[in-house]
Amino acid sequence: MPVKISPSILAAPLAHLGQAAKDIEAAGCEYIHIDVMDGHFVPALTFGDQITTAIAKESKVPLDVHLMVAKPEAEAPKYFPLKPGIITFHYEATTAPIRLAELIREQGSKAGLSLNPRTPVSVLNDLIRYFDVILLMSVEPGFYGQKFIESSWQRLKELNALKQSEKAAGRQFEIEVDGGVSDQNAAALAREGADIFVSGSYLFKGNMKERVQALRA
Repeated sequence: MPVKISPSILAAPLAHLGQAAKDIEAAGCEYIHIDVMDGHFVPALTFGDQITTAIAKESKVPLDVHLMVAKPEAEAPKYFPLKPGIITFHYEATTAPIRLAELIREQGSKAGLSLNPRTPVSVLNDLIRYFDVILLMSVEPGFYGQKFIESSWQRLKELNALKQSEKAAGRQFEIEVDGGVSDQNAAALAREGADIFVSGSYLFKGNMKERVQALRA
C-alpha cells in the first residue's frame, strides 16, 4: 500500500495558513495535520477549533487532528462538526481512552492514539482493537523542528509486529509517524511498517509538490 502524507500545517507561515491548505491539496496529500497544543500537556500553545475551522474552509483535504492537550475528552467534541478524517489523542493524557475512541468513531472519524517517545508500545496490548490509527511520536511533542529520535526505530518495529499480529486476527490499524520525517528516512520508515507520514519543516521549506513526491518515492 502506498504511504499517505499528512503535512503539519504548523510549519507553514502562520500569516498564510489558507494558502498552505491549498498547497497541500494541490500536492495531492491525503490529510492536513493539525497540531492542537494547549500549553499544559505540552509547553506550546497553537491552533484551536476556530483556526482549524478556518483552515478546513480553504481545502477539501480531510483533517488529521492531533490533540496534544491535557483534557482530550473536553476538546475532541469541538472538532466533531468538521468531520475530520482522523482525531488522535494521547495515551498519556486520559484515563478513559476506550470511551473516547468509541465516541470519535461514532462521529464518523477514525480514532487515533498517540504514544510519546518514552511510552512503551506494550501499553497498546489491551487497547489496540479500539483504534484505527496509532501515532508514534518520533520527537518529544510540543517542540517544533526536532530531530528524529533514533530509539523510535525499535518502537516502530514493535508496533509493526503488533500490526501484523492484529492483521492475522482479522483486525487492522494504520501506523502514523510524527517527527523528523524527510526524504532521508521515509523509505526505511515505510519498510518498517509506517503507513502515514507527518512532516512539517521538510515539506514547507521547499517545493511542496516535489517534496511530497520525494516522500512517496
